[in-house]
Amino acid sequence: MPKSNSSESGGSGSDSSGSDSSTRGKTPDHDRQADIRKVAKILRDGNYSYDQSAHLIKKARRKVGLSPPDRSSGGSPERLSSEEQEAFLNAAYDRDGRTGLQMRVLLETGARVSAFVQVRVEDISFRDLEIRLRHTKGEKPRDVPILSSLANELKLHVGDRETGWLFRSRQGGHYSKRRIQQIVKSVAEEAGIQKRVYPHLLRHTVAQRLADQGMREELLQQFLGHEAPETTQRYYEPKRTHVKEAFEDALGA
Repeated sequence: MPKSNSSESGGSGSDSSGSDSSTRGKTPDHDRQADIRKVAKILRDGNYSYDQSAHLIKKARRKVGLSPPDRSSGGSPERLSSEEQEAFLNAAYDRDGRTGLQMRVLLETGARVSAFVQVRVEDISFRDLEIRLRHTKGEKPRDVPILSSLANELKLHVGDRETGWLFRSRQGGHYSKRRIQQIVKSVAEEAGIQKRVYPHLLRHTVAQRLADQGMREELLQQFLGHEAPETTQRYYEPKRTHVKEAFEDALGA
């Protein structure tokens, strides 16, 4: 378990600005050709080669917080190992208590970043040890369980507040999705994690951990809020180590 510190000092955040508008990425069809021409002009004027242009687009995607979709057709999605999880949370708490608590909530609830940033104080049930995620994919609120140790940290963080954003930015609003993405990335770098770490990777991490520890598939589906069971099934794909162990057991090796 990571080092605990519920202090809110040193928390870095920004309010939810227009950069997180739900209209991002929904450019009308008739504007796309104009955007293509603009991008083409940048590449042409900069005299970029194919490899240079690919690198430029990749950096631009990261700049606006776009993450590549998981296109793996088999096996489990990428995740943090147990050692990386520990290093990640320790680095977050080493920065300050608020960052540590933010990263722990994000990791242990498996919340999508869009739901996480809009969690409010009144969404926490300390009696039932649950957090209600209201702004979910498909707009179907669901309750996710939390450990008593996390609930205790949240109590210290919330204090006497009975309402308002769970994690308030310096401007008084909630954190933006982009800001949380930045925090996750920088904490991972401080932890010395070599792979690319982003909020959805933390979701994959807790999902895979729960599957590995024996949570039934239909319960994990409910925990993650998946509409289709096929989306959850990938966390139960046999691993090479499992196949090897079963082979050795079967042949008495």
